[in-house]
Amino acid sequence: MKSLDDLMRSIRDMADDAPQDAAPADLLLYAPCPVKLAMKDGVDALATARQARGERLSVHIPMGCTSVDPYDPLHMETDPDRLPAVIASIGFGDFWRKTFVERFVDPGVFTACPPQVLSPLHRDAGLPDPEGHYTIYGVTPYIFLVDTRALGGLPAPGCWEDLLHPRYRGKILMCGDGDDMADAVLLSLYKDFGLDGMAAFAANVRGLAHSSAMAKDAGGSGPDAGAISIIPCFFAQSIRQPAHIRTVWPRDGAAASPLYFLAKTSERERLADVTAFFSTGFSAIPSAAWFVPMDGSRPSALPEDARLKWVGWDYVRDNDLNTLRDTLYREFRAMRAAAQAEGA
Repeated sequence: MKSLDDLMRSIRDMADDAPQDAAPADLLLYAPCPVKLAMKDGVDALATARQARGERLSVHIPMGCTSVDPYDPLHMETDPDRLPAVIASIGFGDFWRKTFVERFVDPGVFTACPPQVLSPLHRDAGLPDPEGHYTIYGVTPYIFLVDTRALGGLPAPGCWEDLLHPRYRGKILMCGDGDDMADAVLLSLYKDFGLDGMAAFAANVRGLAHSSAMAKDAGGSGPDAGAISIIPCFFAQSIRQPAHIRTVWPRDGAAASPLYFLAKTSERERLADVTAFFSTGFSAIPSAAWFVPMDGSRPSALPEDARLKWVGWDYVRDNDLNTLRDTLYREFRAMRAAAQAEGA
Protein backbone atom coordinates (compact mmCIF):
# COMPACT_ATOMS: atom_id res chain seq x y z
CA MET A 1 0.00 0.00 0.00
CA LYS A 2 1.33 3.44 -0.86
CA SER A 3 2.37 5.71 1.99
CA LEU A 4 0.55 9.03 2.27
CA ASP A 5 3.68 10.79 0.96
CA ASP A 6 3.79 8.53 -2.10
CA LEU A 7 0.07 8.98 -2.70
CA MET A 8 0.26 12.77 -2.53
CA ARG A 9 3.37 12.77 -4.72
CA SER A 10 1.68 10.68 -7.41
CA ILE A 11 -1.34 12.99 -7.39
CA ARG A 12 0.95 16.02 -7.48
CA ASP A 13 2.56 14.67 -10.64
CA MET A 14 -0.86 14.57 -12.34
CA ALA A 15 -1.96 18.08 -11.35
CA ASP A 16 -1.22 21.16 -13.45
CA ASP A 17 -1.32 23.66 -10.56
CA ALA A 18 0.14 21.41 -7.86
CA PRO A 19 2.61 22.76 -5.28
CA GLN A 20 6.11 21.49 -5.87
CA ASP A 21 7.36 22.29 -2.37
CA ALA A 22 7.28 19.21 -0.14
CA ALA A 23 6.86 21.33 3.03
CA PRO A 24 3.31 21.95 4.33
CA ALA A 25 1.70 25.09 2.94
CA ASP A 26 1.00 28.09 5.16
CA LEU A 27 -2.46 28.20 3.57
CA LEU A 28 -4.52 25.58 1.78
CA LEU A 29 -7.62 27.28 0.34
CA TYR A 30 -10.67 25.74 -1.27
CA ALA A 31 -13.26 28.43 -2.07
CA PRO A 32 -16.60 28.67 -3.91
CA CYS A 33 -16.07 29.31 -7.61
CA PRO A 34 -17.94 32.67 -7.66
CA VAL A 35 -15.52 34.22 -5.14
CA LYS A 36 -12.40 32.15 -5.75
CA LEU A 37 -10.58 34.62 -8.00
CA ALA A 38 -11.34 37.56 -5.70
CA MET A 39 -10.11 35.57 -2.71
CA LYS A 40 -6.97 34.58 -4.60
CA ASP A 41 -6.30 38.26 -5.35
CA GLY A 42 -6.59 39.04 -1.64
CA VAL A 43 -4.25 36.22 -0.65
CA ASP A 44 -1.78 37.22 -3.38
CA ALA A 45 -1.75 40.74 -1.93
CA LEU A 46 -0.86 39.29 1.47
CA ALA A 47 1.94 37.26 -0.09
CA THR A 48 3.28 40.32 -1.92
CA ALA A 49 3.27 42.40 1.28
CA ARG A 50 5.14 39.64 3.10
CA GLN A 51 7.64 39.32 0.28
CA ALA A 52 8.37 43.05 0.59
CA ARG A 53 9.28 42.38 4.24
CA GLY A 54 11.52 39.49 3.25
CA GLU A 55 9.00 36.86 4.37
CA ARG A 56 7.45 34.02 2.40
CA LEU A 57 3.83 32.93 2.39
CA SER A 58 3.35 29.46 0.91
CA VAL A 59 -0.14 29.11 -0.57
CA HIS A 60 -2.03 26.42 -2.48
CA ILE A 61 -5.36 27.34 -4.12
CA PRO A 62 -6.71 24.75 -6.59
CA MET A 63 -8.19 26.86 -9.39
CA GLY A 64 -10.37 24.36 -11.23
CA CYS A 65 -13.88 23.78 -9.87
CA THR A 66 -13.21 20.07 -10.34
CA SER A 67 -9.52 19.20 -10.61
CA VAL A 68 -6.91 16.72 -9.47
CA ASP A 69 -5.42 18.01 -6.22
CA PRO A 70 -2.51 16.52 -4.28
CA TYR A 71 -4.08 17.63 -1.00
CA ASP A 72 -7.14 15.42 -1.54
CA PRO A 73 -5.76 12.66 0.78
CA LEU A 74 -4.72 15.18 3.48
CA HIS A 75 -7.35 13.92 5.92
CA MET A 76 -5.29 10.69 6.17
CA GLU A 77 -2.34 12.55 7.70
CA THR A 78 -1.37 11.52 11.24
CA ASP A 79 1.29 14.13 12.06
CA PRO A 80 -0.04 17.63 12.91
CA ASP A 81 3.29 19.16 11.88
CA ARG A 82 2.62 18.05 8.32
CA LEU A 83 -0.71 19.84 8.07
CA PRO A 84 -0.96 23.31 6.48
CA ALA A 85 -0.95 26.08 9.06
CA VAL A 86 -4.37 27.27 7.86
CA ILE A 87 -6.84 24.98 6.11
CA ALA A 88 -9.79 26.78 4.51
CA SER A 89 -12.51 24.74 2.85
CA ILE A 90 -16.22 24.53 2.02
CA GLY A 91 -19.08 22.17 2.82
CA PHE A 92 -18.99 19.05 4.97
CA GLY A 93 -15.98 17.42 3.33
CA ASP A 94 -12.92 15.59 4.60
CA PHE A 95 -12.11 17.99 7.44
CA TRP A 96 -15.37 17.02 9.18
CA ARG A 97 -14.49 13.31 9.08
CA LYS A 98 -14.66 11.65 12.48
CA THR A 99 -11.07 10.38 12.21
CA PHE A 100 -9.74 13.87 11.34
CA VAL A 101 -11.78 15.50 14.11
CA GLU A 102 -10.62 13.01 16.75
CA ARG A 103 -7.00 13.21 15.62
CA PHE A 104 -6.60 16.98 15.24
CA VAL A 105 -9.68 19.05 16.08
CA ASP A 106 -10.68 17.67 19.48
CA PRO A 107 -7.10 17.77 20.88
CA GLY A 108 -6.92 21.52 20.15
CA VAL A 109 -4.53 21.63 17.19
CA PHE A 110 -6.77 24.39 15.77
CA THR A 111 -8.19 27.51 17.41
CA ALA A 112 -11.02 29.64 16.05
CA CYS A 113 -10.37 33.27 15.04
CA PRO A 114 -13.74 35.06 15.00
CA PRO A 115 -14.14 38.73 14.05
CA GLN A 116 -14.65 41.41 16.69
CA VAL A 117 -18.12 42.20 15.32
CA LEU A 118 -20.25 39.13 14.65
CA SER A 119 -22.99 39.13 12.02
CA PRO A 120 -26.45 38.82 13.63
CA LEU A 121 -27.25 36.11 11.06
CA HIS A 122 -24.35 34.01 12.32
CA ARG A 123 -25.16 34.73 15.95
CA ASP A 124 -28.86 33.89 15.64
CA ALA A 125 -28.12 30.67 13.73
CA GLY A 126 -25.53 29.56 16.30
CA LEU A 127 -22.68 29.37 13.77
CA PRO A 128 -19.75 30.24 16.09
CA ASP A 129 -18.15 27.02 17.30
CA PRO A 130 -18.76 26.83 21.07
CA GLU A 131 -15.65 24.68 21.46
CA GLY A 132 -13.53 27.24 19.62
CA HIS A 133 -11.95 25.15 16.82
CA TYR A 134 -13.72 25.85 13.50
CA THR A 135 -14.19 29.39 12.22
CA ILE A 136 -17.19 29.62 9.89
CA TYR A 137 -16.36 32.85 8.06
CA GLY A 138 -19.32 32.59 5.65
CA VAL A 139 -21.88 30.16 4.28
CA THR A 140 -23.44 29.13 1.01
CA PRO A 141 -27.15 29.75 1.71
CA TYR A 142 -29.59 27.58 -0.27
CA ILE A 143 -32.90 29.29 -1.01
CA PHE A 144 -35.88 28.82 -3.38
CA LEU A 145 -36.11 30.35 -6.84
CA VAL A 146 -39.79 30.08 -7.74
CA ASP A 147 -41.45 30.40 -11.14
CA THR A 148 -45.02 31.33 -10.21
CA ARG A 149 -46.16 30.83 -13.81
CA ALA A 150 -44.81 27.27 -13.90
CA LEU A 151 -46.51 26.52 -10.56
CA GLY A 152 -49.85 26.89 -12.36
CA GLY A 153 -51.79 28.33 -9.44
CA LEU A 154 -50.09 26.34 -6.68
CA PRO A 155 -48.88 28.38 -3.70
CA ALA A 156 -45.17 29.15 -3.55
CA PRO A 157 -43.37 27.18 -0.83
CA GLY A 158 -42.45 29.24 2.22
CA CYS A 159 -40.42 26.77 4.27
CA TRP A 160 -38.54 23.51 3.85
CA GLU A 161 -41.41 21.35 5.08
CA ASP A 162 -43.58 22.70 2.25
CA LEU A 163 -41.29 20.96 -0.25
CA LEU A 164 -42.40 17.56 1.07
CA HIS A 165 -46.03 18.09 -0.02
CA PRO A 166 -47.11 15.86 -2.93
CA ARG A 167 -48.59 18.87 -4.77
CA TYR A 168 -45.02 19.69 -5.85
CA ARG A 169 -44.43 16.29 -7.46
CA GLY A 170 -42.03 16.75 -10.37
CA LYS A 171 -41.75 20.52 -9.89
CA ILE A 172 -38.47 20.81 -7.96
CA LEU A 173 -34.93 21.08 -9.29
CA MET A 174 -32.19 20.27 -6.78
CA CYS A 175 -28.73 21.80 -6.86
CA GLY A 176 -26.37 19.00 -7.85
CA ASP A 177 -23.90 17.91 -10.49
CA GLY A 178 -22.34 14.47 -10.89
CA ASP A 179 -21.73 12.98 -7.45
CA ASP A 180 -22.07 16.35 -5.73
CA MET A 181 -25.23 17.75 -4.13
CA ALA A 182 -26.26 20.52 -1.76
CA ASP A 183 -25.03 18.81 1.40
CA ALA A 184 -26.62 21.28 3.83
CA VAL A 185 -30.04 20.73 2.24
CA LEU A 186 -30.00 16.95 2.62
CA LEU A 187 -28.52 17.06 6.12
CA SER A 188 -31.14 19.56 7.28
CA LEU A 189 -34.02 17.62 5.72
CA TYR A 190 -32.82 14.38 7.25
CA LYS A 191 -32.27 15.95 10.67
CA ASP A 192 -35.72 17.57 10.74
CA PHE A 193 -37.88 15.04 8.90
CA GLY A 194 -35.97 11.75 8.83
CA LEU A 195 -35.78 9.31 5.93
CA ASP A 196 -39.54 9.52 5.34
CA GLY A 197 -39.29 13.26 4.83
CA MET A 198 -36.30 12.84 2.55
CA ALA A 199 -38.24 10.29 0.50
CA ALA A 200 -41.16 12.72 0.16
CA PHE A 201 -38.77 15.42 -1.02
CA ALA A 202 -36.99 13.05 -3.43
CA ALA A 203 -40.32 12.10 -4.99
CA ASN A 204 -40.94 15.77 -5.79
CA VAL A 205 -37.51 16.38 -7.33
CA ARG A 206 -37.60 16.21 -11.11
CA GLY A 207 -33.85 16.36 -11.54
CA LEU A 208 -30.44 17.67 -10.49
CA ALA A 209 -28.80 20.64 -12.15
CA HIS A 210 -25.74 22.84 -11.69
CA SER A 211 -26.50 26.17 -10.03
CA SER A 212 -25.44 28.20 -13.06
CA ALA A 213 -27.68 26.12 -15.35
CA MET A 214 -30.68 26.57 -13.04
CA ALA A 215 -30.13 30.33 -12.97
CA LYS A 216 -29.78 30.44 -16.77
CA ASP A 217 -32.97 28.43 -17.38
CA ALA A 218 -35.10 30.03 -14.65
CA GLY A 219 -38.33 31.55 -15.91
CA GLY A 220 -38.03 30.03 -19.35
CA SER A 221 -40.35 27.60 -21.06
CA GLY A 222 -37.68 25.07 -21.95
CA PRO A 223 -37.65 21.47 -20.66
CA ASP A 224 -34.79 22.19 -18.25
CA ALA A 225 -36.56 24.97 -16.34
CA GLY A 226 -37.99 24.19 -12.91
CA ALA A 227 -40.99 25.60 -11.06
CA ILE A 228 -38.99 25.53 -7.82
CA SER A 229 -35.19 25.53 -7.85
CA ILE A 230 -33.11 24.86 -4.72
CA ILE A 231 -30.22 27.19 -5.46
CA PRO A 232 -27.40 29.13 -3.75
CA CYS A 233 -28.33 32.75 -3.11
CA PHE A 234 -25.46 34.03 -5.29
CA PHE A 235 -26.83 32.36 -8.42
CA ALA A 236 -30.41 33.42 -7.68
CA GLN A 237 -29.21 37.03 -7.45
CA SER A 238 -27.09 36.77 -10.59
CA ILE A 239 -30.01 36.70 -13.01
CA ARG A 240 -32.39 39.36 -14.22
CA GLN A 241 -35.67 38.12 -12.80
CA PRO A 242 -38.87 38.53 -14.84
CA ALA A 243 -42.11 39.32 -13.02
CA HIS A 244 -43.09 35.66 -12.62
CA ILE A 245 -39.83 34.72 -10.86
CA ARG A 246 -39.61 35.09 -7.07
CA THR A 247 -36.66 34.63 -4.75
CA VAL A 248 -37.88 33.04 -1.52
CA TRP A 249 -35.85 32.91 1.67
CA PRO A 250 -37.40 30.02 3.63
CA ARG A 251 -39.11 31.17 6.84
CA ASP A 252 -37.11 28.61 8.80
CA GLY A 253 -33.85 29.76 7.21
CA ALA A 254 -31.69 29.18 4.16
CA ALA A 255 -29.84 25.85 4.50
CA ALA A 256 -26.31 26.88 5.44
CA SER A 257 -23.31 25.05 3.99
CA PRO A 258 -20.16 26.28 5.76
CA LEU A 259 -17.23 28.28 4.41
CA TYR A 260 -14.72 27.73 7.18
CA PHE A 261 -11.10 27.61 8.17
CA LEU A 262 -9.00 25.72 10.69
CA ALA A 263 -6.00 27.67 11.99
CA LYS A 264 -3.24 25.99 13.94
CA THR A 265 -3.06 27.29 17.49
CA SER A 266 0.73 27.38 17.23
CA GLU A 267 0.63 29.59 14.10
CA ARG A 268 -2.01 32.16 15.04
CA GLU A 269 0.44 34.96 15.75
CA ARG A 270 2.64 34.33 12.70
CA LEU A 271 -0.32 34.13 10.33
CA ALA A 272 -2.59 36.72 11.93
CA ASP A 273 -2.91 38.56 8.60
CA VAL A 274 -4.11 35.37 6.91
CA THR A 275 -6.77 34.56 9.49
CA ALA A 276 -7.88 38.21 9.50
CA PHE A 277 -8.36 38.00 5.74
CA PHE A 278 -11.05 35.38 6.31
CA SER A 279 -12.53 36.75 9.53
CA THR A 280 -12.90 40.35 8.34
CA GLY A 281 -11.40 40.77 4.85
CA PHE A 282 -13.83 38.36 3.20
CA SER A 283 -16.72 40.75 3.86
CA ALA A 284 -14.95 43.45 1.79
CA ILE A 285 -15.30 41.34 -1.40
CA PRO A 286 -18.46 42.55 -3.19
CA SER A 287 -19.60 39.10 -4.34
CA ALA A 288 -19.07 37.73 -0.82
CA ALA A 289 -22.22 39.55 0.28
CA TRP A 290 -24.25 36.58 -1.03
CA PHE A 291 -22.14 34.17 1.04
CA VAL A 292 -23.15 35.75 4.36
CA PRO A 293 -19.82 36.90 5.86
CA MET A 294 -19.29 36.28 9.57
CA ASP A 295 -17.96 39.81 9.94
CA GLY A 296 -20.80 42.06 11.01
CA SER A 297 -18.95 45.37 10.73
CA ARG A 298 -20.33 46.05 7.23
CA PRO A 299 -23.97 46.43 6.18
CA SER A 300 -25.66 43.29 4.89
CA ALA A 301 -27.10 43.16 1.37
CA LEU A 302 -29.48 40.36 2.33
CA PRO A 303 -33.23 40.77 2.99
CA GLU A 304 -34.11 42.00 6.48
CA ASP A 305 -36.04 38.82 7.21
CA ALA A 306 -33.24 36.51 6.01
CA ARG A 307 -32.38 33.69 8.37
CA LEU A 308 -29.95 30.77 8.26
CA LYS A 309 -30.68 27.12 8.99
CA TRP A 310 -27.62 25.46 10.54
CA VAL A 311 -27.57 21.78 11.55
CA GLY A 312 -26.18 22.77 14.96
CA TRP A 313 -22.94 22.02 16.75
CA ASP A 314 -24.49 19.30 18.93
CA TYR A 315 -25.46 17.50 15.72
CA VAL A 316 -21.96 18.06 14.34
CA ARG A 317 -20.36 16.54 17.45
CA ASP A 318 -22.79 13.63 17.68
CA ASN A 319 -22.46 12.53 14.05
CA ASP A 320 -19.74 11.80 11.53
CA LEU A 321 -21.14 14.41 9.16
CA ASN A 322 -18.89 13.48 6.25
CA THR A 323 -19.98 9.84 6.32
CA LEU A 324 -23.61 10.80 6.95
CA ARG A 325 -23.52 13.22 4.02
CA ASP A 326 -22.24 10.54 1.64
CA THR A 327 -24.83 8.06 2.92
CA LEU A 328 -27.63 10.58 2.32
CA TYR A 329 -26.36 11.20 -1.21
CA ARG A 330 -26.78 7.50 -1.97
CA GLU A 331 -30.14 7.27 -0.20
CA PHE A 332 -31.47 10.31 -2.04
CA ARG A 333 -30.51 8.94 -5.46
CA ALA A 334 -32.10 5.59 -4.62
CA MET A 335 -35.27 7.33 -3.42
CA ARG A 336 -35.52 9.36 -6.63
CA ALA A 337 -35.02 6.26 -8.74
CA ALA A 338 -37.73 4.41 -6.79
CA ALA A 339 -40.17 7.32 -7.14
CA GLN A 340 -39.50 7.58 -10.88
CA ALA A 341 -40.00 3.84 -11.35
CA GLU A 342 -43.27 4.02 -9.40
CA GLY A 343 -44.52 6.90 -11.54
CA ALA A 344 -43.49 5.32 -14.86
